[in-house]
Amino acid sequence: MSEIASFNPPEITDEDIRWAARLLRLPETAFHGEDGSDPRLSVLKCMGTIDVAACPGSGKTTLLVAKLAILANKWKYRTRGICVLSHTNAARREIEERLGCTAVGRQLLSYPHYIGTIHGFVDGFLALPWLRSNGYCGVQFNTDIAGAKLWKASNYGRSLPSYIYRKVADAEIRKTAICHAHYVGEKQDLILESGNVRLPLKRQSASETFTTIDDWKQSVLQEGYASYEDTFAFGHCALSEYTELSAILRERFPLLFIDEAQDNSEEQSKLLHRVFIDGGSSILRQRFGDSNQAIFNFVGAKGASTDAFPDPDIKKSIPSSHRFGSTIAELAEPLGVDPHKGGLTGNGPRPICPESHTTEGPHTIFLFQGDKIDKVLPAYADLLIETFSEEELKHGVFTAVGQVHKDTGDDHRPRHVGHYWPEYDSELSKANPQPQTFVQYVRAGREQAETIGETYPGVEKIAQGILRLAGMAADGRAIRTRRRSHRYVLELLEKEDEEFKLYHLLISQMIIKRKTLTKRTWNARWDERVRKIGEKVAGASITNGDADAFLEWRYRDSLDVDGHKKVHCDNIYHYPQDAPKVHIKFGSIHSVKGQTHTATLVLETFWHDHNLDSLKEWLVGTRCNGSNIGVRDTCRFKLHYVTMTRPTHLLCLAMKANTFTDKEIPALQEHGWKIKYV
Repeated sequence: MSEIASFNPPEITDEDIRWAARLLRLPETAFHGEDGSDPRLSVLKCMGTIDVAACPGSGKTTLLVAKLAILANKWKYRTRGICVLSHTNAARREIEERLGCTAVGRQLLSYPHYIGTIHGFVDGFLALPWLRSNGYCGVQFNTDIAGAKLWKASNYGRSLPSYIYRKVADAEIRKTAICHAHYVGEKQDLILESGNVRLPLKRQSASETFTTIDDWKQSVLQEGYASYEDTFAFGHCALSEYTELSAILRERFPLLFIDEAQDNSEEQSKLLHRVFIDGGSSILRQRFGDSNQAIFNFVGAKGASTDAFPDPDIKKSIPSSHRFGSTIAELAEPLGVDPHKGGLTGNGPRPICPESHTTEGPHTIFLFQGDKIDKVLPAYADLLIETFSEEELKHGVFTAVGQVHKDTGDDHRPRHVGHYWPEYDSELSKANPQPQTFVQYVRAGREQAETIGETYPGVEKIAQGILRLAGMAADGRAIRTRRRSHRYVLELLEKEDEEFKLYHLLISQMIIKRKTLTKRTWNARWDERVRKIGEKVAGASITNGDADAFLEWRYRDSLDVDGHKKVHCDNIYHYPQDAPKVHIKFGSIHSVKGQTHTATLVLETFWHDHNLDSLKEWLVGTRCNGSNIGVRDTCRFKLHYVTMTRPTHLLCLAMKANTFTDKEIPALQEHGWKIKYV
């Protein structure tokens, strides 16, 4: 521990900063500003413990990567490294893309440094080693698979303790609560959650309900699966059982960066605080984030209370955005619940492409009658075509997103994103899809392959789907988690010549050649073939309701030009359909966080009330910021602040025509909105 106290971080100079700007192919004054007063400069030079509150489009990840490059270039330790944690691999991807071919880039991505997700860190350094030490090898954290097996262990709900029936009357909520049951804290208490239902079960009380569900969880763990949320409980167990772990990790990582710190849950924050900060001899830590963009995995979730971000005593603000211009800044700022001092400012946008001349488009609210909801997307697409040149349409990124995207209700229209476009697949909107059917595995694999321009994610996704199916065999071989699913499937099919060839044909048709997959071709050609491959992988027949549901086609089809049926496999709306000029990516607000778009359409959806309708005073400009609002509206504010700060050039909303009175329409226009009736 003495070396932690003696750790001296490198000094960062103006020349270092200019070097990093050149390395990232930015102007040498990118972090200084024209007059040397850019707040990014002081953040780069600071080597103390700080919290950086950075507005959307401020170049936060680029700033972090620049600082990491400088530190790596001056790093003198062989066995001690920099730890960078976030909820996504955005920082790692940017290092790979922008510094991957450089010496400092390769250094950052290898030992002794660690750059990855919080879950990945806890898995690799705490949870999985602890599980292995207790005899659980090859465990995979997958809530959907673990939940399905947990539900099966409960005899599909028929063996639930009476306590559950007394507390939860609705059958679907009971099922969701059991499927999402997970351990929390170092005592491994159980939490059952479903929407607003939260049932804590204490291990110490050893009630019938706790003991029963704990037995089911243990049986699923023996099969090699655990809930995604179990990770942190196992991490706490490791720290409690091996008390020297915290000191070892602080010795290994004397410098910690946390990106998107505002999204840390209490469980994450509590564990990281225990590893790196609690009890003295803490490491040097810098956190980056924006509390206005704190959104979590489910509606109503709360942020951290332990070591909450930002700490006002060490806060540094970056209120200027390079993403958008002043108009979008003015339209979005009223939704900021924690406004930046001096207000959000827009110093963009940059050109879409070298031939680009468009600066800011006509920021528009589309007002539609209930029976015209299907006309919203064409109206938005027409506006894009009117606003942007052919080259800009070719290079731009155009999206349509809503708060509620996974919902089957048909009341309170528009209730969810699917009401605007019935072909939308909510599962594909996730950053890391967990498909419920084999066809969803194919679709998710295609989308991931298309996104990065490589086939291997699609191949892996199909292999994961085959293994998921094989795991449904009642008397089959134990299917273990492997890092490379495709290689695992090939091993299991090595002596099965016919199925081996069939598996390769499946990959070739679905991923490499991207053949159109329709309900007709799926039912006629692939349904039973996939089952046959799964049976050979499992070494047993697969004939049960779970497998039938997994192999079922669940999509509404739209007519192809041939008269055949097909579905869109990528959640992209193409317009016009016969000769598309514009392609609009559909999704949830959660799915686009951290992204930059050329134009964004925010769709009205329903959660207790219509979401945009609830924000109309702030959209009109008669109220500003989130003072004196409830928990529900705070969630709405943060979600819609996120999505309204995604676009560089054009921001649009889709709302019901009766949302505003005739007197409010002029106020909207004066505030900066154009109005179009659909």
